[in-house]
Amino acid sequence: MTPTTYYIALIAKSFGYERRAKRLSAVAGEVALLRDAEYELGRVLWEKIEPIEHLSVEYWNLRKYVKELDEKRTIMNELNEKLTSLHDQRAAILNEASPAQDALEQKREALLLDLEKFAVQRDQLVRRAKEIRRIHQGHLTKIEVLERDGHKDAEIEKVKNDIEAIKIEFRNLKEEREQVAVKLEDGDRMVDEIDQGLRDVKQGKRDRAAIVFQEIGTINRELSNIRTEVGIIEEQIRQLQSEVGRYISCYHKRNPECTAVAQNERTMVEVMRMLRMSISMNQRLAHYK
Repeated sequence: MTPTTYYIALIAKSFGYERRAKRLSAVAGEVALLRDAEYELGRVLWEKIEPIEHLSVEYWNLRKYVKELDEKRTIMNELNEKLTSLHDQRAAILNEASPAQDALEQKREALLLDLEKFAVQRDQLVRRAKEIRRIHQGHLTKIEVLERDGHKDAEIEKVKNDIEAIKIEFRNLKEEREQVAVKLEDGDRMVDEIDQGLRDVKQGKRDRAAIVFQEIGTINRELSNIRTEVGIIEEQIRQLQSEVGRYISCYHKRNPECTAVAQNERTMVEVMRMLRMSISMNQRLAHYK
């Protein structure tokens, strides 16, 4: 708001034309702009204010906080680099090729192939044993019929000889099946042992990765604490820089040292002066009766 618009608004108000809500809204917006400008001016000029005695406390506190901030950011950068390295290390551990693991997996695969062959052989033996049982039952029935029908002993004896041969084959099949069963059982046991070995290898990787993960957690907690400290320091710096900007803009013409420091920021200082004047006029219009 300029003096001209202020007097126009003042006249309009005398005729009952009030816009109090608008004036208060304008004040809020202009105050926010002024605070931003004060901070920006202080941020740009604070390193030059050492000669200004009134701002001595702000200057040396800013020097201290800026140094602390740089130190904290250096630590954060170092921790972030270490964090990246640890993440890479953990990924490498989990993805690393293990000769022991490869050998166990190859051995397991070969064993499974052998077990599959033994299982096929066992199934074939079981099927043949079932066939022999049927043949044996058929021969017994045949002898019963032949005896009932009065056939010669020679013919019956031949069938009995066939039955003995079948019994011998059945016993051989049974022994072979038992041998295959032992091989299957041994193979299953060996697969279980290999699986346990693979679990041990993988668990070893996870254990090593867990140690790295604990370090990652520790660093993350340190980073979180430092970020909190950095946020507090940044807020303190912002407040001090705002106070510097406020003082310089207010005493720009009354304090020669402020005039000298703000020589290159005269335009910003003038804008801030106009903002203060506009805020004052809007406040008077909002509260004037």
